[in-house]
Amino acid sequence: MVRIYHEDPGKDGMAPRTVGPLARFDPHVRDNHQRPREDPEGRGALYLAADLATALAESYPGQWPEVLICPHARAAWVSPPTSIELLDLTGQGALAIGAPGTLQWGDEPRRRTQRWGRRIYEQYGDLVGIRYQAAHQAGECVVLWERAPTLHRLAGGDRRLWAVWSRVTTALAGQGRVPRRIATSDCERCRAAGLAT
Repeated sequence: MVRIYHEDPGKDGMAPRTVGPLARFDPHVRDNHQRPREDPEGRGALYLAADLATALAESYPGQWPEVLICPHARAAWVSPPTSIELLDLTGQGALAIGAPGTLQWGDEPRRRTQRWGRRIYEQYGDLVGIRYQAAHQAGECVVLWERAPTLHRLAGGDRRLWAVWSRVTTALAGQGRVPRRIATSDCERCRAAGLAT
């Protein structure tokens, strides 16, 4: 599995995010005003993809034909230490739990997919996440919850995207896109994290 994340001195990019709900299958509970927040129960979500191309498509969905990549963008190749139990929404998996088949494709409003994420999280306590089809290409993705075992970073597998540029270029070429390096001063996330120079 691959995760693309942005370095931040105050956050571990490989730790489940406990603020939410923000993304597709987040199990977090909103506050009384229906806003995302730090989950009071510590619910967390970590999104990964089966391969680099899918991770890039999900991490940089609106950028075409150029994908702007700063020096603090990273890719981590990881694997769970043991076999993990996931709810598989690919194929007929969504229908098997009474959900619409479009749930797995990203064709549903975020609030609806987040409600399903919470429901699955609460009703299937033996599961540690969900396997589903990526929203931006035909690849496969996984969301792991905080109750999943800590992932093992594969040897040499947590690198800045600039360090694996040829792999990034090849992965994006299949999507009709090209990467372009940008300075930290041109990156909104670098500026927000205090990394811009």
